[in-house]
Amino acid sequence: MKRPFNLICKFLCVFTILAALGCNEQTNEKPKNPIQDDKKTVKPPNEIIDISEAKSMYESYEKRRVPLIQQYEDSINTEKGIEKEFDVGRFVYYDYKTIKQYLAYIEQEAADANVEISTLRLYYSNYPDEEVFPNSETPIKHPRQNSLMLSPTFNDGKRDVLFYISQGTEGKQAIPMNNSFEDIDGYGNTEERNTKTYASFAPNLNNTNVAPAVLQGRESLTLNRGTGVPPPKNQ
Repeated sequence: MKRPFNLICKFLCVFTILAALGCNEQTNEKPKNPIQDDKKTVKPPNEIIDISEAKSMYESYEKRRVPLIQQYEDSINTEKGIEKEFDVGRFVYYDYKTIKQYLAYIEQEAADANVEISTLRLYYSNYPDEEVFPNSETPIKHPRQNSLMLSPTFNDGKRDVLFYISQGTEGKQAIPMNNSFEDIDGYGNTEERNTKTYASFAPNLNNTNVAPAVLQGRESLTLNRGTGVPPPKNQ
């Protein structure tokens, strides 16, 4: 009877040792973070440039553009009897949350109009030398200062075109514009077209949901109103 009992005791001892080692290995393992495990690595776009290239381009603008703007705008100040030197803007910035909201908004509006955004254009622009915009009561905070405008495009099957959103009989519609932010012939809004029907002779832009018979409103998708900053003179 002693021999079977001894075998059982040895077996239990070996089992206990193996169990203890297994528990120790599990204790040493780092707990998995489900958020980190699911996190995808985003590769940098090919359009990212080196910091040295960015510095070179910034300095090239400083050398080749700033003096021309400075001379021209200072001459206007002289004509107006303004002694202050014109501040040449060097960059425009937007709050990061604003950019994210803008991208989400234009994607939403494009989807509602059954078009797909193909590109996002950044237009060089300049604020008029006025207190308010023409045909508008919107004040101009920085007259004569350069700025940027962001505006999406969709592809009509041949080229990328700017567009705005208008309300049609079947919902939101994408109305194409030319590069000067003007309606392309054959499209437009009833307020500007005297309620005429243009869909009857408007070209078919690759079966996109554009140019209904009755259009109302002009919902812009162009972003501006960023903050332009001239750098301190010692930087």
